Amino acid sequence: MKRFLLVLICLSCIFLQGCESHFSTSTENRSLSTMRSESDHVTRFLVMGCDRAAHLADCIMVITVCEENGAVSVMQIPRDTYAEYTSRDYKKLNGILQEKGEAGAKEFLSKALGVPLDYFLILNLDCLDRLVDAVGGVDLEIPMDMYHSDPDGNPEIALPKGMHHLSGAEAEQFVRYRAGYVNADLGRLDAQKLFLRAFIKKCNTLSTKEKISLAVSVLNKIQTDIDLPAIIRMIRLLGSFDADAIPMVTIPGQAVQGTSGAWYYSINRQGAIRALNEYLMPQNDVDDRTFDPDGVLDREDLRDFHNIYIAPEEKLPLG
Repeated sequence: MKRFLLVLICLSCIFLQGCESHFSTSTENRSLSTMRSESDHVTRFLVMGCDRAAHLADCIMVITVCEENGAVSVMQIPRDTYAEYTSRDYKKLNGILQEKGEAGAKEFLSKALGVPLDYFLILNLDCLDRLVDAVGGVDLEIPMDMYHSDPDGNPEIALPKGMHHLSGAEAEQFVRYRAGYVNADLGRLDAQKLFLRAFIKKCNTLSTKEKISLAVSVLNKIQTDIDLPAIIRMIRLLGSFDADAIPMVTIPGQAVQGTSGAWYYSINRQGAIRALNEYLMPQNDVDDRTFDPDGVLDREDLRDFHNIYIAPEEKLPLG
């Protein structure tokens, strides 16, 4: 019963993937900070969508829900974000589940961001396929020809430009495609937003019976620590969510290449503090004292990483 109710909560955010490796100081949506009073009950979910093979997090985001006024926001954290959660050489944030587990990832990011994250939701990649098929497909206009053959044996992407009625497998191809975008993963992120809004609108046309079927389709693909009282509180808000009004932003930062040649995403400290205060609705403002107190998001020994971390937000992207 707990997982069934949970699925209803996360229909609007089941499969957004974070961008990997590009500059972003997105402020495309209005601030939520002025919408919250001290008496509001704010709940934050750490949502991570994992691949099928390695349990790496292709999607990392924080969904914030203000129960007093129904405000919702989504903040994405790029999966290639540099984070010192391990002593091993691999320090991309997408590997944190392997190292720390679900509860450990939530605790690590709560401290690093300076904002408490209340619950985690871990979603398997199969959720996307199952959900789209369960709703009978999603209508979406594909803005460009999308073709890609993966030498490792992953499904080939073959989606011509134009209007499509996407199946689950085709929807997965659409949200994972990035090869043809000029700005790579930022282009993919924009495409995923298009899909998400189209999917939510399709869900709004479903009957109660169809929504139940949709929930059942992904019951065994979700891990969470959410408790029953929180589930009940969220259920009361489900009808008030407007997909087009939900701010979706990326934590500010910039792509940077490591000494090995691998690309990382370095968070910008000033921009992150601003965005966290605007969109995560903290009771007490995040500041220089509470954000990243242990310096786990900064790599001081590499100048390019460190310069992005400490730069004034308005100076990004650095040359």
